[in-house]
Amino acid sequence: MDRKTKDFVDKGIMLPLMEEFYTIQGEGSHTGTAAYFIRVGGCDVGCHWCDVKESWNAELHPPTKADSIVENVKKYAKTVVITGGEPLMWSMDYITELLRKNNIKTHIETSGAYSFSGKWDWFCLSPKKTKLPLTEVYPHADELKMIIHNKNDFEFAEQQAAKV
Repeated sequence: MDRKTKDFVDKGIMLPLMEEFYTIQGEGSHTGTAAYFIRVGGCDVGCHWCDVKESWNAELHPPTKADSIVENVKKYAKTVVITGGEPLMWSMDYITELLRKNNIKTHIETSGAYSFSGKWDWFCLSPKKTKLPLTEVYPHADELKMIIHNKNDFEFAEQQAAKV
């Protein structure tokens, strides 16, 4: 990646775009809501149950101008869900500002393991034991999304809920 592109990625003007698609939200408080999903590449949390492991390596996903992504969103939906990978590995300030200027509701799904950025209408926090959310992220959570496989996972979920 050349220096100019890296600078744009560092500022969130470009993002490592894995995929983008229009669909119906299938989980959480907004189940059944039409939304445009933006899946950014890059994640070092390493959840063994992850169903999108191909998102982990950001270098596999081309840096894409946030302006172009927003133009695609505008064609299909009034709500966008930014997910990953781990979207907060990247600055979300630029893209959420563009989305909001276009009257598009902004939702995020994140582990919270990276610094908070962006302006969000809905913040879905999905804490992971392998890399806990930063303290600064908890107050922003509108909902928790937790993987529950056993009693220990349930206890972890309760501990995380107490921090919100």
